Amino acid sequence: MQHLFGSEIPDLVRDFQAHIRTKYHAEVLVEENQNAQGKTVYDVFLSENTPHFFAIEQETEVFLTEWLERKNAQAWQNGVSPINVHHKVLSANSQANNRFSFLSYFQQQKITVFLTALCALIYLLMFLGFAEPLLLLTHFPAEPEQEDEIWRYLSHTLVHLSNMHILFNLTWWWIFGGAIERQLGSIKLLQIYLLAGVITGVAQNVASGPAFFGLSGVVYAVLGYVFVLDKLNKQTDFEVPDGFFYMLVVGILLGFAGPLVDINIGNTAHISGLLVGMLLAFLDRNIRVKS
Repeated sequence: MQHLFGSEIPDLVRDFQAHIRTKYHAEVLVEENQNAQGKTVYDVFLSENTPHFFAIEQETEVFLTEWLERKNAQAWQNGVSPINVHHKVLSANSQANNRFSFLSYFQQQKITVFLTALCALIYLLMFLGFAEPLLLLTHFPAEPEQEDEIWRYLSHTLVHLSNMHILFNLTWWWIFGGAIERQLGSIKLLQIYLLAGVITGVAQNVASGPAFFGLSGVVYAVLGYVFVLDKLNKQTDFEVPDGFFYMLVVGILLGFAGPLVDINIGNTAHISGLLVGMLLAFLDRNIRVKS
């Protein structure tokens, strides 16, 4: 739990609770304690797993300042004494809290971070001259004796062949894979990765053979998942931008133009990944967001 602030004014705490509930559909925890002077202090906490955690955290001090200014303006107009309150906000220990928030952010998306780092490491090793052995080790099974090498059904997703390839995939994976993991948990994101990685690999192998690499099939599964679940489940909020569906369609269509510029694109992996993600989202339409 992250401590947001402490206040001696119950109305302030109640208004903050109502504001967060209305704007973010989230709940904060309030604990009643005694300070050194024996006065009651209401300490407000927020779970690190709460959707919009960082937005709420950043808005806290703004809300407190505006609330006090508004109440003091009203007090001045009514000819009464202004509110004199000591509220303890995160900034009192900003460096420690920032480190805590930074750490908690990564703890909430362990799978996202791990796969991003692994893809980046493999790409770096290829750049340093290990491309051939890595490609031979990670490609989808091409020979009968390789079918028992289980890692090959997923390892092809970790290898990228150009700067644009890895930048596109890891950007969308980080944004929306991370959003899935923060809201629905690491197990759910791992489930999507495993299913999409295997299914898109099999589909692309049937369509074009084993010479394909990249996280694109999984990324399209992630994009399809957040698009559908954002429509069907009101608890989730993936902040899907306007025109997201058209972006997906255009991305698929552009893939078919690849051969015109001598670029081989795994269109079958993209389409099958999108369908896998959309189907999983439909099955998860009643899933509960992490509390």
